[in-house]
Amino acid sequence: MKITYCKKCVMPSTKPYISFDEDGVCGGCKAAIEKSNTAGGIDWADREAQFNSLIEKVKAKKGKYYDAVVGVSGGKDSISQVHRLLEPGLRILAVNVDYGIKTPIGIENLKCVPEMGANLITYRPAQPLHKKLIRIGFEEYGDPDLVSHTLLHAYPLRVALAFEIPLVWLGENSAFEYGGDEDIASKHFITRDWFSKFAAVDGKDPRYVSKKYDIEYEKLIPYDFPDELEQQDYTQAVFMSHFFKWDSEDHLAIAKKYGFVAPEGQREGTFRTYVGIDEMINRIHQYMKVLKFGYGRCSDHACEDIRAGRMTREEAIKIVKEIDLQPLSDEYVDAYCEYLDYTRERFFEIIEQSRNLDIWKKDSDGNWTIPGHLEG
Repeated sequence: MKITYCKKCVMPSTKPYISFDEDGVCGGCKAAIEKSNTAGGIDWADREAQFNSLIEKVKAKKGKYYDAVVGVSGGKDSISQVHRLLEPGLRILAVNVDYGIKTPIGIENLKCVPEMGANLITYRPAQPLHKKLIRIGFEEYGDPDLVSHTLLHAYPLRVALAFEIPLVWLGENSAFEYGGDEDIASKHFITRDWFSKFAAVDGKDPRYVSKKYDIEYEKLIPYDFPDELEQQDYTQAVFMSHFFKWDSEDHLAIAKKYGFVAPEGQREGTFRTYVGIDEMINRIHQYMKVLKFGYGRCSDHACEDIRAGRMTREEAIKIVKEIDLQPLSDEYVDAYCEYLDYTRERFFEIIEQSRNLDIWKKDSDGNWTIPGHLEG
């Protein structure tokens, strides 16, 4: 298989849902041009007016306990989401879904949320079931976060409906920000279609998992999109990225004002120091993405920086070649194996099942490489 790359950034043709125009430019780069507010682009002043109107409508509903739910990890993005709703004075219930192996710094950064002025609850799913779901995703689909991601998106929605909270403040619409289904990308609110494609990945939602693996669906309800959300008009769930330009550096600056800290030194698998610091399993998820699609977290971040004008394509190619294909360190492997009771041998057997032999080949020394990596 020959991999081709976006002519503006370094995103490969192997990325799920990617599309290229006739000039070889990917959907994520086209969205960045639209976000830049050039001729015909997004009018951010109008979006701010839309946000102010939304806030007035939320306040008019006079929620009994809270005005808004925000899903939070304690990372820079979720802290900036809380910040946007604190400014107009909403009563916020921040919902943290602790679904993996939290890091000490992730625990500390999460403490920023109540100090900001939001109420915080943490939901930790029943571990026997959740570990079974992680194993299913890991062993069957090469993605340990397969069902965890549905929980991250679904549980705050269900909290809002249960407590009759008018607003759920989501993060970015990944269909727009990174390229995907154009109809879904154009919406500023979450739908079952968005959930099934971008949270659950190709329809592998809890109903699918329940039927295929004979797991009682009632036990998976917290993981699934609540269809009643689309059948009522009191609670609305909208993406912050529709109203405010989604940018990691902007979010980092906001989060630091509230005490967010990142460890010193480069993070494994990327050049950024402030991402992937909340929990351990996402590093496994990102590495398996490299094996399946030939690109990883470093590519994601380099593409974002190219689109924001902080990095040239030539600089990105150099740094991605140095970092993107880094192997997993013992720190992550050992923590993951201990959490899920795998031996290292079994862990690496499963890992290798995900290697895409259409793009990975062994060189003359017996080392795995991607021929033509970043040359297309």
